[in-house]
Amino acid sequence: MNEDRQDIGPRAHLHATLAAIVESSDDAIVSKSLEGVVNSWNQGAERIFGYTAAEMIGRAINVIIPADRQHEEPEILRRIRSGERVDHFETVRQRKDGTLIDVSVTISPVRDDTGRIVGASKIARDVTQQKQVQRELAAAKQAAETANKAKDHFLSVLSHELRTPLTPVLAAVSLIENQPTMAAQELRSQVQMIRRNVETEARLVDDLLDVTRIARGKIRLHFEVVDTHAVIRSVTEMLQPEITEKGQTLTLALRARSSHVWGDAGRLQQVIMNLLSNAVKFTPQDGDVTIRSINDDGRIVVSIADTGIGIEPDVIPRLFTAFEQGDWNVPQRFGGLGLGLSIVKSLVGMHAGTVTAFSEGKDRGATFTVTLKNVPPSPNPQPGDATARSISGHRILLVEDHVDTRSVLTRLLASLGCAVWAVGSVREAIELSDREQFDLVVSDIGLPDGTGHQVMNHMRKHHGTRGIALSGFGQDEDLRRSQEAGFELHLTKPVNFQTLKEILLKIAV
Repeated sequence: MNEDRQDIGPRAHLHATLAAIVESSDDAIVSKSLEGVVNSWNQGAERIFGYTAAEMIGRAINVIIPADRQHEEPEILRRIRSGERVDHFETVRQRKDGTLIDVSVTISPVRDDTGRIVGASKIARDVTQQKQVQRELAAAKQAAETANKAKDHFLSVLSHELRTPLTPVLAAVSLIENQPTMAAQELRSQVQMIRRNVETEARLVDDLLDVTRIARGKIRLHFEVVDTHAVIRSVTEMLQPEITEKGQTLTLALRARSSHVWGDAGRLQQVIMNLLSNAVKFTPQDGDVTIRSINDDGRIVVSIADTGIGIEPDVIPRLFTAFEQGDWNVPQRFGGLGLGLSIVKSLVGMHAGTVTAFSEGKDRGATFTVTLKNVPPSPNPQPGDATARSISGHRILLVEDHVDTRSVLTRLLASLGCAVWAVGSVREAIELSDREQFDLVVSDIGLPDGTGHQVMNHMRKHHGTRGIALSGFGQDEDLRRSQEAGFELHLTKPVNFQTLKEILLKIAV
């Protein structure tokens, strides 16, 4: 008798200890019958699933199984009846409040003293946070892989696009060198081709710089009253040779009575240029391009429609995303980096406007629509209007350390009737400015013995000379430094000579 009482004591203590462990566990520890009816339900189960023990004991475990996973329980019970253990089975269960949670469950058979399977015990762990982290990591990995793939493709396209304009340029230069007696008409044609490809190269570089500026929030706009119709006509004149070469028909239907907006003339020209050049590029020989304008509720709506290759519906949502192409064969067929529309969207947004794209599908053309708020026209002449002033006779100090650039610019400026002194360093420029009187200084920024800012500072302080910076440095910080040094304008190389001429005319005294 005494021995029996001594045996009962330790066993009861062990059971009490095990029960305490079960109750204090953070995991849900549940026992159920072979029919799936709950026999025990610890505090961990209450915390994880939201049901109390009183609510669950005697009920089928199916109450916490979502409708689309009810098939799991019969299979689990089948495996338990066969003596099999289910280890770390990851699934989804439903809390009392309807919330779905990710769980990892381990289910083991429960046997009686004879070894007969009489039920099952289940340990369930809430792994919602871990699964969320896994999903986020998987998404991040996928995004990184996609970004790397896009980057590799972009670098490949960039290499192709930067090299393509250089190929005919180098070939043409070799041809001109080897044929000193080339006919004037053929020489003119080769020079025009060289210019066209160099300008293409410059636009590619500008697009890359603009994307960087936009990403960093460094784009600076110079707002004024701008006539959008004047901008459109200016762009069509620039693109007319290409339109004529492709035999396309360009129709202007500028019916907006109010065409003025508050904007940056140069950037709005960039927007229209990009959209129209795309229309021309993606429209086949003898196709049609139409530019329309109307007024709508205090706004001007400009649409550029073409009869070109069209846009697939699934491409349109990401059409304005930088470095992303809907069809990567498009840039290979038509050229370009896929940056222009991203820049357009950003620039239009900076003008508090919108840009949208529409197409009925492949080979059915496309229409891009820009909407901007109207303002009253300015009584003053628009920037960029022609001027009758001349710079003939102006004395210009040209500071440029690149020998070929210095030589060509000297001849071009002289062709305008200017008297030009050209030097290649800060020291030469300052010494010459103290001996001669100049109306204007045109200076590079990066010089062998200093910067063009030093030249400008000296000439402004001692002689009151006006200046234009002409440099390969074109970030906003570079423009700011040039302005602080006293330059009236900062032009980024390579600069179109017609543009330089117009600027010289504007600031002529």
